[in-house]
Amino acid sequence: MLSVQKGNMAAFETLYDRYNKRLFHFILRFVREGFQAEDILQEAFLRVLRARNNYRKGYQFSTYLFTIGRNLCLDSLKSWERRHLLKNQDDYMERVPDQSKDIRKVMEEAAMKEILKNAIHALSLDQREVLLLSKYSGLSHGEIAQIVKSTPAAVKQKVYRAMISLKQKLKNLDK
Repeated sequence: MLSVQKGNMAAFETLYDRYNKRLFHFILRFVREGFQAEDILQEAFLRVLRARNNYRKGYQFSTYLFTIGRNLCLDSLKSWERRHLLKNQDDYMERVPDQSKDIRKVMEEAAMKEILKNAIHALSLDQREVLLLSKYSGLSHGEIAQIVKSTPAAVKQKVYRAMISLKQKLKNLDK
């Protein structure tokens, strides 16, 4: 990022190549709409580029980038929830079925994925956020703490509580 501050666009491309998939998957799981996630991803990288002179040496780039992505997701959700009811569509997260599996198994896996996605989306915003950053984006509790402006211990507790809530929501589906 320090090279980007000096005008090195090849360094920016390297950062984009290194982080765009991780950030996209985090955003997609957060907002649950492919086109919206793509827009937020592009906006996040544009903001990185526009605010490159504000980046401080010693600040971890992944934390900086995910903070921007998180803030854009929160803004987007606030505006989107004002305009629409929650949707249950997630076309971008569906994978092409493995042809070696029988159709029943493929359908069961798709149903389980949908149940899990809905259970994650039913978590509170705070719990969903730390769970996605931790389990799906692979960030440490320290990195997440910087993003959500908390402590690593508090983040660890939130992730734990999110997992308990998620398990409870999944258990309630069996009843």
